[in-house]
Amino acid sequence: MDLQTVSSTYAQRNFGEILDADEPVVIVRDSRREKILLDYDNYVQMMERERKARNDEFFSMLKKMHARNAHIPAKEVERDVEEALKYVRARRRGH
Repeated sequence: MDLQTVSSTYAQRNFGEILDADEPVVIVRDSRREKILLDYDNYVQMMERERKARNDEFFSMLKKMHARNAHIPAKEVERDVEEALKYVRARRRGH
């Protein structure tokens, strides 16, 4: 994907023109890509896809954990979780 690239100086002087661009614009300062200006709706869609991907990954991991531990009685799991919580809480308090 070829993105329009402009210098930070050009961006400052021509901000209105850059806002009218149909595609994202990369802003370069001292030969380094610093920022990207993109349409707000595209940003929202991108963030929603990222959130969905994180959720999908989390639930996939949860499903695998459940399958691996399906043979362990619920009471034993509850006890292990409670012990882990106590351990974490104690470490936070510095004990």
